[in-house]
Amino acid sequence: MIYKFQKLLPLVLALMVTAGFTSNCVSAQNVSDKDRTKGKFASNADLSTDEAVLAELRKIIDAQNAANETGDEKLDLKKKAAGRLEFKDVCIERLKEAEIIVIGFFRTDEGCHFEGAFVGSSYFERNDRNLSKTALAALGWEKAAKKEREKLAARWVEKALLGFSPLPEQSLSAFSNADGTIKVTASSKRPPGVTSRSITKVFVFDKDGNLAPQNNY
Repeated sequence: MIYKFQKLLPLVLALMVTAGFTSNCVSAQNVSDKDRTKGKFASNADLSTDEAVLAELRKIIDAQNAANETGDEKLDLKKKAAGRLEFKDVCIERLKEAEIIVIGFFRTDEGCHFEGAFVGSSYFERNDRNLSKTALAALGWEKAAKKEREKLAARWVEKALLGFSPLPEQSLSAFSNADGTIKVTASSKRPPGVTSRSITKVFVFDKDGNLAPQNNY
């Protein structure tokens, strides 16, 4: 189920930018030195309901705020802002194949934008180098044959990396290289008369399921 954000409170944006969040969106990162190394926020929370997912996201933001404490007054304001995170601010999509919950947050004039995912009960940011590898492992990457890995990589691109901002008339193709890497190409054709009539995005995964760092989505 996806909850689309209507309007983000200006105070939330302003405070979250100063707390290390990306511009015009909510993002949970650098929770602690330990979690920064792992690149994830782990907990034992039961995420079987969307209410629990929202509560866990609030905890992640609170932890980030506490790690960036610069004074009691500012910290109090940051926590109040985090507490305003509501369903209308968040997009939640559950992958039926595994315990993966894809998370998106609103960006002004862009709608919902992919920000990360819970794999099991661990949260990974969109730019976390372990995200795709961990998610694909949960989908069965390790035991999958070449053709099945192509399908898994394409599925991950479609439902997560491009899940909240699909290309118009999008088509996906996946191809395995001799070195075990898999290239997923997402392309679309715009209607005649549009200046840019095609869009192509390429995602390359290595044999272990890691997404190449130069990929930008």
